[in-house]
Amino acid sequence: MVKERPALFYTLALATGVLLYSKWHFLVGFLDLLTIAVATVVVVSAICCFVIKAGLRNASITVAMMLSGMLCGAVLYAVHDRIDFSAGNEWKTNITNGAAAVREKVTDIYIANGLEGDELAVVSAMTLGDKRHIDRNLRNDYSKAGVAHVLALSGTHLAILYFILMLIAGKGSVAARFVVVGTIWGYVVIVGMPVSAVRAAMMLTMFTLADVMRRGYDRMDVLVTTVAVMILVEPRVVLDVGFQLSVMSVGAIIVICPLLNGLLPYDFLTRHRRLSKIWGMVSVGIAAQIGTAPLVAYYFGTLPCWFVVSNLVAVPLTTVLLYGAVAVVALWHLPLLQLWMVKAVGSIAWLLNVVLGYIANLPLAAIEGVRLSELQVVISYIMIAVSLKIIAYIQVKT
Repeated sequence: MVKERPALFYTLALATGVLLYSKWHFLVGFLDLLTIAVATVVVVSAICCFVIKAGLRNASITVAMMLSGMLCGAVLYAVHDRIDFSAGNEWKTNITNGAAAVREKVTDIYIANGLEGDELAVVSAMTLGDKRHIDRNLRNDYSKAGVAHVLALSGTHLAILYFILMLIAGKGSVAARFVVVGTIWGYVVIVGMPVSAVRAAMMLTMFTLADVMRRGYDRMDVLVTTVAVMILVEPRVVLDVGFQLSVMSVGAIIVICPLLNGLLPYDFLTRHRRLSKIWGMVSVGIAAQIGTAPLVAYYFGTLPCWFVVSNLVAVPLTTVLLYGAVAVVALWHLPLLQLWMVKAVGSIAWLLNVVLGYIANLPLAAIEGVRLSELQVVISYIMIAVSLKIIAYIQVKT
């Protein structure tokens, strides 16, 4: 039986309420207070029903939960609009300026060691979240190749950094794990706290807490909790394109990858370890593209066709590049070794640009001019969800 996820549906309704209010400001004046009171009562009632019924089995409970979530999302946005957050933010300004100074210092290290042009642009974007040096042609090549996500700091980048730090710190000490988590958050602050990186850092924090407490966790539940917390803190995050793409990509990987892995026999995957790893990268790329395709078509009007090949190249090269970037910073007291490490990182970035540029210029590299309406985006995701449900049902039966 499929696991029931009331939190998922409620968070979805919460985000929907924010989106609706961003389109139509239907909460005005002193009626906001009455709306907040009603919303609070509805939410408490819905939660009580969840506790009593333990799931989504009752249709009336589901409807009440969805409506309360949408109303609360709208109220969050309305209240957030009426609060002045500008006062007393000097400490935020100081942190922002300090983070920018650190980014400039690392960029100066890259430049001083001979990194320039497109190689500097790619390395700066992947390691510092600095996209100032990326020109339109380079951005288009990555977009047409279907790997524009590697230019944005996301879960992949933070997961690699987390893995490196855990190797250094070891897994025995609880304190060491929290030091690693603190380092991850420090890095997120330094790179400007892009929403995709914040989302990834929150998930890594929850995974670490669950591991320390020796509690099992469900990746979808962790994602849903992260999204809900981010919406509660800053409702406008729902309107951010990077946030939408990041969440849909991770959600699709969590849901679709097991279905894709089920297409190949388990015995075959266990006998052919290398093919299993390659199929793992392919399935992640396919899942992420399926999850983000409607949004990509809506915002950018293009759909990449060679994304599977591109990801087979981009994922390993990006991983090695990020390992090298960590080594560049770690070798600050050894200038000669740092110089050669920067050259190695630059060579990897050059190879990545050349290969992806070639793929982007292949015939039918991307389908251009695909423009979906908001309704078509919703319908597309409904169709994807229904298709996945059918595939999961067939796999269970067979």
